[in-house]
Amino acid sequence: MADILPATMEVETTLFEEGFSNKVYLIHWEQVSRFVLRIPYIDTKAFYINRTEEINTLKHAASIGLSPAVSWHDDDGSFACQFVSQPSLDWAVRHQDKDIPRIAQALVQTHSLPMNHHYYGVFDVIEHYLKGVQRYGCETPSLMAEYDYLASLLKQLTPPEMILPPVLCHNDLNPKNILMDSEQLWLIDWEYSGVGDPLFDLAVVVKSHNLDARQTVLLLSSYRSDLPEERSLDVIQEYVKAYGLREMAWLLLKHLVTPQDELSLQYYYEFKATPALNPFHETESNAMNEVS
Repeated sequence: MADILPATMEVETTLFEEGFSNKVYLIHWEQVSRFVLRIPYIDTKAFYINRTEEINTLKHAASIGLSPAVSWHDDDGSFACQFVSQPSLDWAVRHQDKDIPRIAQALVQTHSLPMNHHYYGVFDVIEHYLKGVQRYGCETPSLMAEYDYLASLLKQLTPPEMILPPVLCHNDLNPKNILMDSEQLWLIDWEYSGVGDPLFDLAVVVKSHNLDARQTVLLLSSYRSDLPEERSLDVIQEYVKAYGLREMAWLLLKHLVTPQDELSLQYYYEFKATPALNPFHETESNAMNEVS
């Protein structure tokens, strides 16, 4: 990184607390924020990540102004991007209607990026994560019970028929991966990018950005007005469930791969127990009421 750092003054770094699976630092000097440095430490094989394709996609996104400019990167997946002042969104975000078309346009731009060689089908990824949970947690009965729970949820899902052709997708556009204010919108963290169903990206936004039914229709129509609405909404709702299941499987696997990470296990149980997060919670509650 020497080429992008000043040689004549002291450089300071500040660790971002929001870096959950990687170390993320703010680099600044002369009291001015300059770069955001991401140093990966998550297991790429366990979590189905391709660092080469991630960096290539990030550079393509930056080249069209969709992500902050890449100033430096190495072969291991570390990179430095230009610091931008726009804040990330809150997990409890409630969007104004005027922001929905802006997000839809960012999705259109994302899905126009060059396709890479990393296929990302969310149902395949969930199965991959569950195999990891089974392998790492086989000697812990309580965690294997959670594996059984997640595996039972997967059996409830049916991969929807693709309405649109596969494209390059972000696959993780939760509120923390969108930086925006009234003027500018950036997408960050392309770690899970890959070729897949564009409607899965819409489903992640619908669920993680807390869109209501009306805003979901607005997102869909702003993305593509020619899509069959009822059929597309059915696909999105199935992907909403898949997204919730992927998040739970990811959190459980993260704890098992790095046992010292008790926070992931805590988040897993919180996610599982929270109806607003776990899309299967209402179904389970109804089933219990029927038994009672």
